[in-house]
Amino acid sequence: MDWALAPIEWIRSMWFAPIEGPMRILVAGCGVGTEAFAFARRFPSAEIVAVDFSARSIAAARKEQRSTPHGTRIRFEIADITSSTLFKLAGRCHIVSCHGVLSYIEEPLLALRNLVRCLDPSGVLIMGVNGASHVSRSWRRLLPQFGIDPSEFRESARVRRALRLFDSLSGDEHALVEREAGYLAGDLFGPLNLALPLSEWNALCQEAGLHLLGNYAAFFDVRPAVNAGLHALVLPRSRSEVAGLLDELQPGSFHRVLYSRTVAATPSWRDPKALLDWRPALTPLFSMRLPARRRQWKEMRQVTLESAPTNTKISLSVPQWEVEILARSDGRKSLREILDPVRPAVPGRSLSEAMYLLYLVGAVNLLSPETGIEDKT
Repeated sequence: MDWALAPIEWIRSMWFAPIEGPMRILVAGCGVGTEAFAFARRFPSAEIVAVDFSARSIAAARKEQRSTPHGTRIRFEIADITSSTLFKLAGRCHIVSCHGVLSYIEEPLLALRNLVRCLDPSGVLIMGVNGASHVSRSWRRLLPQFGIDPSEFRESARVRRALRLFDSLSGDEHALVEREAGYLAGDLFGPLNLALPLSEWNALCQEAGLHLLGNYAAFFDVRPAVNAGLHALVLPRSRSEVAGLLDELQPGSFHRVLYSRTVAATPSWRDPKALLDWRPALTPLFSMRLPARRRQWKEMRQVTLESAPTNTKISLSVPQWEVEILARSDGRKSLREILDPVRPAVPGRSLSEAMYLLYLVGAVNLLSPETGIEDKT
């Protein structure tokens, strides 16, 4: 079974709160257990609670559990995530994952409030929901014109012909017509399918007491602006604000997003003097090839950032003072301490724009002067 969520390295690059003691994970809407088993492999010391409304799915998960490595650490339970009893089953969790579930729930806000109750103050909610360009948003409206009820999937030649027509007319031939019945019954047909823009999902999450940390699609979608040297035009927007901007410009079909109960600290992008007191910390998302360090601070050097989990590579031409920052970004030293030997002093605007680019692509986090040293191992 493959890891179906966004890479954990990306998740940890957006979420950098320390975890003290054993980790507890809740999989809300676990189906037959695929995601729970993936978590068990990825976090071999974690305690995992996996719940689903379907007794049949839980029975299948428990059967698979008997022959799955690490499966004994998963507790599968029948539960309704819109019920206030969820907290009694799960307790406080460092990771709550609700992937491909909330789009099919009549009261997503009720479910979100219950998930928040289960989320540790330093924890993260991993959420996967349908976006405004999800195929169901338009196709469900069109199916009745062809005499097909979208509220329930019934296998027939008529349904398959209609899907083939839709695939062909939308320029996505064979995208859905050849999908298995189980996929169509859950992802296109059914009594309910909420496919909302990120702004509307954010509004629901904020009402439940959650704050957006990042959107996995934005990690890729922002890259053309970075490659064109236009990243400074979106400064000082946070990663979450950039994600919202991108979804407004080009709505996504599926949102893989992270939420926290606390607002992420915002670096002092518009105040370079204050920014010097923030402490840069490399994230686990990239490995770096840095050139040899020199004292010619303005000399331009080539830096390569590679991320195997996301299959991405970024090549940057940066001044030597930025290489110095990358070489010493351990979360302990402030930018002021790192740049102390640099003469003449780095212009404030250049520093802000350089650090903002590294922050935007998820290579570096900046810890506020009041924040303790983070441990993400």
